[in-house]
Amino acid sequence: MFVADLHNDLVQRVMVGEDITIDTKKGHTDIARLLKSKIDFEILVVWASIIPDNESPFEHANCMYDKIENIVLTNNMLSIPKNLDEIIENKNNNLLSLPIAMEGGEPIENSINNLNHFIDRGMFYFGPTWNHSLEWVSSGYDETYNKNKLKCLGLNEFGKEVVQVCNDRGVIIDVSHIGEKSFWDISSVATKPFIASHSSVYNLSPHFRNLRDDQIFEIKRVDGLVGLNPYPFFIDSTFKQKEEKFIRDFKDELNQIHIREKNKNASWIAKQHFLQKKLKNIVPSLDIYINHIEYIIALIGIDYVAIGSDYDGLDCLPQGWDDCMDHMIVSEALDKRGYSSQDIEKVMGNNILRVYEEVSK
Repeated sequence: MFVADLHNDLVQRVMVGEDITIDTKKGHTDIARLLKSKIDFEILVVWASIIPDNESPFEHANCMYDKIENIVLTNNMLSIPKNLDEIIENKNNNLLSLPIAMEGGEPIENSINNLNHFIDRGMFYFGPTWNHSLEWVSSGYDETYNKNKLKCLGLNEFGKEVVQVCNDRGVIIDVSHIGEKSFWDISSVATKPFIASHSSVYNLSPHFRNLRDDQIFEIKRVDGLVGLNPYPFFIDSTFKQKEEKFIRDFKDELNQIHIREKNKNASWIAKQHFLQKKLKNIVPSLDIYINHIEYIIALIGIDYVAIGSDYDGLDCLPQGWDDCMDHMIVSEALDKRGYSSQDIEKVMGNNILRVYEEVSK
């Protein structure tokens, strides 16, 4: 079985000085655990939406690329694939593929030349926004909470050009995090399939990060896919209230982390690692996550579903899912619900190969 995971924020931990090549016993992944897991293809994400004011997003993102490449160069069990043939070859040679994607368009700094620069470096997919809107595209967060303050609702002409360049150069567009207006603007100009790398179902859990049914149908129309995100906040509408009540008991510890860690990203990562062990006592069952997968399957079919774990971008996972070593419990759960091996293999990895083959033509 080819096993793919569509979204991983591990590289942020490298940027705050952590050695992720060893078994850190922190967060959800590191290179040591990924190599022991059943995962063949783990998309590492470059993200520069929150950096110090005196830093360039372009340079920050390049540094993240450098960090990934340097790690791969020092381990002959790792590879950064640049095309479909290399992905398949890596699987056949038992190498872990670590393709690089970008979440949030800040690093291109409103320049198509910069976009091409990152494509030349091997960008697998491009998500136009994180939660922050840009001058040329609006995010889901801002369309929901800051609509009157937006510089641009949806895509402007530059944003449409960004989509066209990605389509022309074989880079998948990722619509997780973008707003509904941006979603439909992308759909209107896209000539290749696009994906939602790490989102879930709005009808089951009404969160701005989730997809409504008409968006899910549109993703099928363009032959894309939805990478289901297991974050309890996105799959269980009751979790937010439980979490807010639960963490009151840890207010002092969380404040100490904030005082100790001056770097915003380092503070966020430290809080994440702290809460990962605490919140496992109140997280929803894995069945709730599988329900989101089955909702998509029932709505548009088995060919349009994948897994987007958001490892190291969230502080907790469903019950029994502690880190990447537990990744295959999704496959086991689908097996228990009666899915065939062929269908499970589509969800666990083959569907993203289908999309990538089409986009990279």
